[in-house]
Amino acid sequence: MLEFTLICDEKEIFDGQVSRVSIETNAGPTEIMPNHKPYMARIMNKIAYTMAAGGTQSITEITDGFIYTNGVKCIAVVDHDIDTN
Repeated sequence: MLEFTLICDEKEIFDGQVSRVSIETNAGPTEIMPNHKPYMARIMNKIAYTMAAGGTQSITEITDGFIYTNGVKCIAVVDHDIDTN
């Protein structure tokens, strides 16, 4: 599992274990999974995460954001009016 923290509009909206984080970047879609190599990117439009217990949450129409992982911990900071599914 991957420890994931999501901050949206300066509020922490998720902090827990996930099996994957999917984002859209200017280079295309990317999936971050446990033991991913160190990675940092700007998030374009969308982020989704699959929780350890199952189920996927997403935020679309992101106006700005970035993501960083070292393979154990992943942190995403995004700006948007929250629209979680």
